[in-house]
Parts: sequence; C-alpha cells; structure tokens
Amino acid sequence: MDFAIKSLLPQATGSASSTNVVDQDPAKMAEEFAKMLVAQISNQDPQNPMDASEIISQNAQFTASLATVRLANQMAHYNQIQTSIAVMGRPAEYIDPNDFTQTPQTGLITGVDYTTTPPGLIINGALIPMDSILRVDQAQAVDTATATSQLTAATRQNQLQLVGKTVEYFDPTSNTNMVGVVDEADLQSTQGYMTINATSVPLTDIIRVIN
Repeated sequence: MDFAIKSLLPQATGSASSTNVVDQDPAKMAEEFAKMLVAQISNQDPQNPMDASEIISQNAQFTASLATVRLANQMAHYNQIQTSIAVMGRPAEYIDPNDFTQTPQTGLITGVDYTTTPPGLIINGALIPMDSILRVDQAQAVDTATATSQLTAATRQNQLQLVGKTVEYFDPTSNTNMVGVVDEADLQSTQGYMTINATSVPLTDIIRVIN
C-alpha cells in the first residue's frame, strides 16, 4: 500500500507556485494522517516491513505542513478582524441568513461580534456573517463628534462581549500567541483595550474566541 501523504497536504491552486492552506481543518488533517499511518502499518508485508526512516521523514513533512495550515488560519482570522474593524460605520448591502426570501437588504454596520468565527457584523440589529455581505460602501458623511461617538459605543459593545471569554491573542511582550480569559474591559480607552493575564491587550490583537 502506498502511503499517500501528499493527499493530506495543502493542494495547489492557481499557479504551480501558489498553495491554498486557509480553511483547512488541522484537527481533521491530523486524524486522517493517523488513520492512514495505522492502515499502512497494519497492512505492511511482514517479509518487507516499512522503512522506519521513511515513516520519520513523512511524519516530519506532515508536521511542518500542519504548522503552516495553523499559521495560515490564524492569519486569515486576524485579517478578518482587521477587516471588520475597518468597515465599522459604513453602509452595506447584505443577505440576512434568517430571511427565507434571501432578499438583499441595506443598513449601517454598527458593531462586530467576535464570539463567532469569522467575526459577525451587526447590521440593523441583526448578526450578519461576513460571507453574507454583498457590498460595503464608503462611510457616510457625518460630523466628527457623531462618528467618534458611534465608534466609541461600538468598541465598548465589542469589549463587553468578550469579558469572561477564553481567547487566543498576540502578546507583544513575548512576541507569541497566548491563551487567556478576558478579565475586564478598559471602557475609558477609545482603542478598546482588554485585560488578559494581567496584560493590556488591544482588540486588534485578539486572534479568536475559543469559548
């Protein structure tokens, strides 16, 4: 039996030099790898057993690929958070997944829900997944005081949603990703700082909500 590890690796898309690793499930990849390895060992020829060095080499290759997938997924989620922040206060056209008519609607993006993956946008009081957004227009012309007030209110709402949640975040002190519980929100800060593991972390450095 040929140990087809290549079937578990990210598949190239577009040009030969590009590889699509985003949206692949690392847990599922690891499960399939384990099943394939067990099947290979169980069905090997006793007279011609598998080469241990080949198993080690393939395991190393798969481990490196798995790390690439995890990093790509983290970066994709981080970019989604950055995008959701950038569209705050803008009018958007969208389809509400709870509307059986699937009729395009319009409304102002007034908030972001970080408890979903990817983050959901609050439009007309409803939670709209990012993949249901059809178009985002330029921000409407409003006076500076009104715009600042709307942004501050939305930021505080997002902060309060995260209090008590376990999140993965980027720690600039150690320059690594860490996991911790959001202890409190600094509502006095317009940049949306959260206290996690006794460290002040901005909303933009929160990678994902675990539970």
